[in-house]
Amino acid sequence: MLRIGLYQLHKPDPAVPWAESVGALRELLDAGTIRASGISNVTTDQIREARQILGDGLVSVQNRYSPAVRDSESELRLSTELGLAFLPWSPLGGISRSSLDGPSTSAGTAFHHIAAERGVSPQRIVLAWLLARSPVVIPVPGASRPASIADSAGAAELVLSTEELARLEHALPG
Repeated sequence: MLRIGLYQLHKPDPAVPWAESVGALRELLDAGTIRASGISNVTTDQIREARQILGDGLVSVQNRYSPAVRDSESELRLSTELGLAFLPWSPLGGISRSSLDGPSTSAGTAFHHIAAERGVSPQRIVLAWLLARSPVVIPVPGASRPASIADSAGAAELVLSTEELARLEHALPG
């Protein structure tokens, strides 16, 4: 029997009760149609409710999270506590190629300065920063060129120092 490895519910439907949407995932798990389920664009309360319904069948949370958009900090903390993979979407938000031409925000500047010091791209620094946030973080950056894919993969081996992480945190908004 073929099964979908991970079925990700991408957005709660405001017209459908959350428990009903998650219940449909439970039915897919019970039928063996999917091996695991994930949820996206959710709050901590929705994560907790999904965990109650799905148990260990819930394996991931995918919310927007980047240096520029960190309003899913509590969802990241809860995912870490529950051992759920946290898949930040738009992980490079706030670090654009156009910002490489000159200073933008203080966060962009800090990412760019550390990138220059390390001899790597600011994008690699952002991904390394995300990986340092929690052991459950799995960034999924988009890429259209093989060089971008290789650069992003290099973030897994780039360990930022405590001092570098402090510099980045100090420069971030909020």
